[in-house]
Amino acid sequence: MRHLFVLDPLDRLHTESDSSIVFVREAWRRGDTVETCEIGDLGQRDGVPFARAAVTTAGDGGSRWCATERPRRVDLSAYDVVWMRKDPPFDSAYLFATLLMSRAVGPAGGPVMVNDPRTLRDENEKLFALEFPELCPTTLVSRSIDELLAFRDELGGEMVVKPLDGAGGHGVFHVTRGDRNARAILETGTRNGTALLMAQRYVPQVRQGDKRILMIEGEPLGALLRVPADDDARANLHVGGRAARAELTARDREICARIGPTLREKGVILAGIDVLGDHLTEINITSPTGFREIERLGGGALEVPLLDAVASRRRGSGRATS
Repeated sequence: MRHLFVLDPLDRLHTESDSSIVFVREAWRRGDTVETCEIGDLGQRDGVPFARAAVTTAGDGGSRWCATERPRRVDLSAYDVVWMRKDPPFDSAYLFATLLMSRAVGPAGGPVMVNDPRTLRDENEKLFALEFPELCPTTLVSRSIDELLAFRDELGGEMVVKPLDGAGGHGVFHVTRGDRNARAILETGTRNGTALLMAQRYVPQVRQGDKRILMIEGEPLGALLRVPADDDARANLHVGGRAARAELTARDREICARIGPTLREKGVILAGIDVLGDHLTEINITSPTGFREIERLGGGALEVPLLDAVASRRRGSGRATS
């Protein structure tokens, strides 16, 4: 197959932890063609979306994990698979990129998209989970500071707040009654009452770890615990959380069974859901990570079934994969 990976700058990817790198390497292992570009390399000419993409091959095995040829313009319809692996934030550049990618898929088909750009555009990762409110902690989304403070008090004096457009633990705070910084935190989080903020019931099990479950075609295939540092309320690996091995519980499987059909219906081939205690907290679909950590913890190379799923989708479209 011929793959296009839309990525952050290649020299900024972390060779030991970035999941996109193992996807690329698995494609190489299969003898597939890999091309890469950045989000700013997408465009459109007379209604035809394209990318200025570079054929990308394995590097020298030393300081360079890959080597690239000179970029050239290629219509998106020429690819079997397009991977949107640009990390958040979801900004106007990301929005316009999904609009261009959507135009590569028409009645006659098009590349397999990981993930469907319409769903990337429509489903905010924080709000997506709230389509299943019975699975989530008690939640309020508001930009009213007084309403958020009242919600904290309703919950017994503590809550967690997070920005709707944040990622990697950025902007996440544990807000408690008696904290003299509480109003200032909410003023910052809501940009003085002009931006929506998500507030959720504090789940004490976060101290034992926040579970990331990787789902492929709506089925859970692996999980890891992200355990917060002693001096931090956040479990995200980007801010110092520690990865630990995790097994799927009966409740985890119940959550996955509940949301799996929706993921498949919306064209989400790869999702990373976050489960805290018995509660679903996020459905990550933009650029889910955790593959490298799960493999290091003995959970297997999940990029293999992921690329199997992508190949199966391409075969199902009627387009050859060889």
